[in-house]
Amino acid sequence: MRLKSIAFMLLLSGLSACSTTQKPQESENLTTNVSEPEPIQTLSAQQLYQQAQNSEGATRVQLLNRTQNQAISEQNWSLLLQASDTLLRSHPEQQIQAVLLKSYAQAQMGEPQRALQTSRSVQSQLQTPEHFYWHQLVQGTAYMRMQMPQQSAPFLLRASETANRYQIEASQLNPILWRSLQSLSPQQLTKYDSGSAIAKGWVQLAKIKQLYLGSPVELHQASNNWQRRYPGHPASFALDEKVAELMKVEPYNATKLAVILPLSGANKGLGEAVKSGVLAALDNYQFEDIYFIDANSENQQLTQQLNDKQIDFAVGPLLKSNINRFEQHNLLEGIPSIYLNRSDIERQSLQHYYFALAPEHELDQALAHFMAKGFEKPLILAPNERSGQRLSEHFSSQWQRYNEQPPLVGLFDDNKEMEKVITELLEVDDSEARIDAIEGIFKRNVKSETRSRRDIDVVYLLANATQTRLLKPYLDVNVSTFVERIPLYASSKSHSTRIDSTDKRDLNGLYFTELPWMLPTKGLANLNTRQLRERFDSLWPDVADIEQRLFAMGYDAISLIPQLRQLSMLPGKSQTGLTGELSVISNGEIVRHLAWARYQSRSINKVSLEHLDPTPLFMKKQFEESSNVMAPESVAQ
Repeated sequence: MRLKSIAFMLLLSGLSACSTTQKPQESENLTTNVSEPEPIQTLSAQQLYQQAQNSEGATRVQLLNRTQNQAISEQNWSLLLQASDTLLRSHPEQQIQAVLLKSYAQAQMGEPQRALQTSRSVQSQLQTPEHFYWHQLVQGTAYMRMQMPQQSAPFLLRASETANRYQIEASQLNPILWRSLQSLSPQQLTKYDSGSAIAKGWVQLAKIKQLYLGSPVELHQASNNWQRRYPGHPASFALDEKVAELMKVEPYNATKLAVILPLSGANKGLGEAVKSGVLAALDNYQFEDIYFIDANSENQQLTQQLNDKQIDFAVGPLLKSNINRFEQHNLLEGIPSIYLNRSDIERQSLQHYYFALAPEHELDQALAHFMAKGFEKPLILAPNERSGQRLSEHFSSQWQRYNEQPPLVGLFDDNKEMEKVITELLEVDDSEARIDAIEGIFKRNVKSETRSRRDIDVVYLLANATQTRLLKPYLDVNVSTFVERIPLYASSKSHSTRIDSTDKRDLNGLYFTELPWMLPTKGLANLNTRQLRERFDSLWPDVADIEQRLFAMGYDAISLIPQLRQLSMLPGKSQTGLTGELSVISNGEIVRHLAWARYQSRSINKVSLEHLDPTPLFMKKQFEESSNVMAPESVAQ
């Protein structure tokens, strides 16, 4: 545009000069000979930097600033870092902006922790809206680099508000803010839906995308309504390309479905349970053909069946050993698939997804709740066997990412050892020893009551249903009446519909995570799901807990197929299923967010508990300090 303006001015000046000295007809000839100005050459960041090196004073500073801007445009992060360091060494008056741009380069170069440390050195010295904008952008970019969108979003939204208010060019901000919001769930987005018009506009468009992805007509209409409501909003950049791209996202159009399960051998019963769930889901999802294939078949036979049937989508296998075999030999190559377990092998295809009833999902969910409650010293009780050791180690390692003190872990070998482990961990045995010592001194019984340690503020049970019913009474007896009652939580292993039908003793007050499918029907809000549960109970009144869970898994696997592409594109989007709220993360794993329930008055009630995505310990103080940096209204007067 600037080039055209220069040419136009030259043309006008030529016409003006000619009209005062020449006749009109001669003026025509002269104007046709006016030469076009030579194009203005845009120098690269490297060329600007070389010029700066050969310059001095204000010219040098100006060229270094231009180098920084051009390096950002070119995404030449190493040169941005170099130019910023040059300014810091020779021009201290440029320190704040140079430090901020240096930290931005560090974040972009894959060093987010160093970027946070660098920007922290000047966060108390911010003087202009531009300083505040870049500080917030650096924080948000660094947290996104660490895959922490919930921590990133508030910084990036404040940067957008600042850019809009002070007319700061923000092309580098908008795409990363959009990605951050896409990674948040609807509940997390709602947290930012009550701020400024800028924040609301971003959040509303992100919600629209999640709600109508895969529904082109509704998405187009909702996007138009948003544009009318927020004209000129910075998120508009996403409408033309991003939303248009999403409108083209079509769900998997599976017509010939293969369900690959163990239909023979020792695990046939597990395969049949999943098969029942699949068949139940077919009432709502229609395929031209569906084939149940025995996963125990030979590789050649499996390949032949998949080719002969022209399978265009597969569900299964169920067992991890079979999944490893399928991936090692590429048996499902080119076929979109939902494996019904995790794999020990790196993901072979972006069209392959992993749906496992992994207990680690529950542990991470419990940890997020404990962090929201402010618990500081949990006690973990688990059986001393492979599963108990693995899960207690997983919780401990995750806990120590966010807390200075490790959790206490008690492993018991058998039911007889439970009370001993509890009394030792709660230090009740020490209290009893002190009582015995005093009685020994006075040679008579002393009226006394044992005391337990006071620092444990939550107990988490990773035990099965039978073990949980033994552990809780021991905990009730051994926790001192002098301290506040310690809240008790458990995983879904603690819950059994078969045992609960006859025995809910001593579990009052216990919180636990569970598949919505496994909770009483009054906890199921969806009418169709409630009716399905009632029909299931009438057909299989005595089925084992594991088979009930696998039924729900098979049902959800089919229900996921139409939404799988959309879920994989939007990490914050979820789908309600029998096994929980289901979402897809970047490695193709389908993650479950389970329901919370509580034993109350010999019944089970579904409850809603708060969760907090925690900030790693090494950056917690830094996050809090960065969040409290003064807004530009205070620094730019």
